[in-house]
Amino acid sequence: MTKQITILLVDDEQSFLENLDERMKLKGFNTVLASSGEEALEKAREHHIDAAIVDLKMPGMDGLVCIAKLKEIHHGLKTVLLTGYGDAKVKEATEGLESVYFEKGEMGRFWEFIKNLPHKMESTMASAGYAEEGDAEGAMKAFKEKKK
Repeated sequence: MTKQITILLVDDEQSFLENLDERMKLKGFNTVLASSGEEALEKAREHHIDAAIVDLKMPGMDGLVCIAKLKEIHHGLKTVLLTGYGDAKVKEATEGLESVYFEKGEMGRFWEFIKNLPHKMESTMASAGYAEEGDAEGAMKAFKEKKK
């Protein structure tokens, strides 16, 4: 990993949050923890974050609202909704927010996604960098690489 990625972890279940935090650190990520949607927004304003993993059901603000508000603070933020209470409607709403959806019962798939996250983020940053420099061809090439 060239640049260490910082991930905001948001879950009201303290033991799950701590477990997730420990595993993320073992995989080389920086983490910022929040136990509610409101706290997540505060932390997002205080810290640079590259991605957020958010639980759906929390007291107060639910995960979908939290993701929408996080994206207002950090445009283009990569987000994941990780839930034990999902259904087709929640999955559809998650995709509508351009977020990734995982159920806590499919942690194997989730960890595979996390393993590939640095590559996906590098591709996104490369594509944005080319576009910013006015290199549409380079941006498209980087974007296509990201899709692979």
